[in-house]
Amino acid sequence: MHTCPLLRTSIDARKVASQHRTRSTRMNTRAHRWLAISASLVGWLGWRALQDVLNAIPDSNDDFSLF
Repeated sequence: MHTCPLLRTSIDARKVASQHRTRSTRMNTRAHRWLAISASLVGWLGWRALQDVLNAIPDSNDDFSLF
């Protein structure tokens, strides 16, 4: 028998949590899916913005002259 109450609680919690899936964990899976989709979209938009900034930089120093 374990004398540490925190250790005993964590062991009991692992036994209960691993027995079956509940609705709350399925919602968590949906949240992970939406998080992945939104992260992909934000990454794609960020990459496009970076490309636009890099394309705006002139190719040579001659483009900076006034005459």
